[in-house]
This record gives sequence, C-alpha cells and structure tokens, in this order.
Amino acid sequence: MSLPTFVIVGERRSGTTSLAKWLEPHPDVFLHPRLDMAYFVDDEIVGRLDWLDGELDYQRWDGEHSQVEYAAMFEAGESATAVGEKSADYLFWRPAHARLAKYLPECRFVVTLRNPIDRAWSHYWNEVGKGRETLSFEDALAAENDRITNSAYARDHLSYRTRGEYDESLRDLFQHVPREQVLVVALDDLMDRPVETAAEVFRWIGVDPELGMERIGTQVNENWTTLPSRWAELPGLKQLERGTARMISRTTRFLARDSYRARRLNTRLLSLFRKTKGDMRMSAETRADLQRHFAPHIARLEDLLARDFSHWKTDGRGSRSDKNAGGVESGAAA
Repeated sequence: MSLPTFVIVGERRSGTTSLAKWLEPHPDVFLHPRLDMAYFVDDEIVGRLDWLDGELDYQRWDGEHSQVEYAAMFEAGESATAVGEKSADYLFWRPAHARLAKYLPECRFVVTLRNPIDRAWSHYWNEVGKGRETLSFEDALAAENDRITNSAYARDHLSYRTRGEYDESLRDLFQHVPREQVLVVALDDLMDRPVETAAEVFRWIGVDPELGMERIGTQVNENWTTLPSRWAELPGLKQLERGTARMISRTTRFLARDSYRARRLNTRLLSLFRKTKGDMRMSAETRADLQRHFAPHIARLEDLLARDFSHWKTDGRGSRSDKNAGGVESGAAA
C-alpha cells in the first residue's frame, strides 16, 4: 500500500499550485496529477458551485472513505522516494485534520501562507470568476459571519476573512498532527527566494534539492476573472461583447498549447471589452479594516511559529506578492 509521504495542505490562493508544479519535474517525486482532489473534505461541498444551506453529517465521511481506497490513488508512485498530493482546503477545513492524522500518521505536511489581506482579495475574485460570489467585496465581508455560521458550503468557499486567521487553523492542525511534521512556507519567500525556498521543501520531503529545479520560480494558476467594461454594458453593445467573447474563447483554445496559455491569451484579447481582476482596487478603508482585523491574528501566528510576519501588519501593497493581487498564484484556484 503506497500512501503519501507528504501533502501540501493549503492555504488557498497562497501559492500551493505553483509549489506543486515546481515539485512535479523532480525525478524522485510522485505528485498526484489531480491537484485539489480534496479527498479529506466532505464530498457534498467539494467543487460545488451552487449554494447549500446548513451543516453536514461529518460522520458520513468515515463510512464512505477508506485508507485502502486512498492509497490506491497513489499506486503509480510506488517507486518514488516522495509521494504526495496537493489540496489547498485541508488546512482550513477542520474535519480534515483528524482524518489526515488517522490515515497519514507519518506524513509530512507543507503549509503555504500569504499576507491575509491579499489572500482574501484574491480568493474573492476567484469566487466571482467561478460564479459562486455575486456580492461586492465589502458586502461579502459583511455577510461572511452569517454565511459561514449557517452554511458549511459557505464556510469552505466564501470565507475570505476567516481563512486568513492562520493562527487558529494551525492551532487546530497541531492538535492532531505534531508540529515537527509541518513545514510552514510564506508566499513572500516563494516569490523572493524561489530557489532557496524550493530547496528547503525538497529537503523537507526527503529528496535531493539539487535535482528537479526546471520550473522553480514559474508562476501558474493566475486569476482569470474578468468583468464587462462600463462601455460594453451600453445598449446594443452587450450582445456584441458576449458574441466576441465566445469567438475569442473558441479561437484561443486552438492557438494556445495548454489551458494556462489559452486563458492568458483569452484575457488579453478580451481587454477591449472586459476588465481583469488586476484592474480592480480594494478601497483604502476596506484594507485598513482588514489590517485591524488581522493584526492580532498575525501577532498570535508569530508567537505560535516563533517567526516574524511584521511586514503583513503594514499596507504591503508594494510587496511582490501583491503585484498581481495574486502573488505566485496571481489569483485563481486551490
């Protein structure tokens, strides 16, 4: 039975996809090709796009999953030194912690964290792009507590502020998984010191840090959310915009070699009609409110990890990880 020896557990919009892509070329690493399989998250909400009220039957998961079933997903990696998966919801989804500890008691876990304000903004636009979110950012923040209290679905997908309370997520994880089995990596380090940070991760999962460096520093999983430009909403132009968007989308699928290039090209060609997430700016007032909210959580995170995150307590908009409002991931999935 071949079980993972490492798992990238999150957080969403914090570079998990890029890190996974950096690991893939290493000759001694097998990373499950399905990113964000979310095996340890309850099936009713994994990938769900339509609203679901209420709580879940969390005991149901135990009856419908097994270690044998999970191990079978990694049979192709039996000869690899390091076998792993990446699912960006495991850190935040509390029921996953006990499940991970039970199925993978010897596993090593990798956590990636990002300035929580930038993470919330990127997460929000990702949900807008997927169609889950219809409120403005400010209205979504105002509705968050009520939403996540009354809906497990909203807790997983629409928790922009709450997911950034990293101290609480890690404290819960450490109740189930020994701290010495968890490596915490900051997105700032992935961006500013990609080679050194990747080597640290390679050593952590037990493979040669001198090999498999071909993709180090590349950025993937950008946020491709676009909104109609104001002039494209004028009478008579809306249909033209929609028809042009469909034509461009079909064309880019043939012109580009992969889905990432296709989406990037699609966004550029649509720029006459549509604004990208990079054109949007969080209001100074909202950013200041979030700074005040996250300040005590960052302080507790520093105490918990004995690590300095003081740069997150200031505005931070000039940092590399905010250049695309998405850092390494530039905004979109995980």
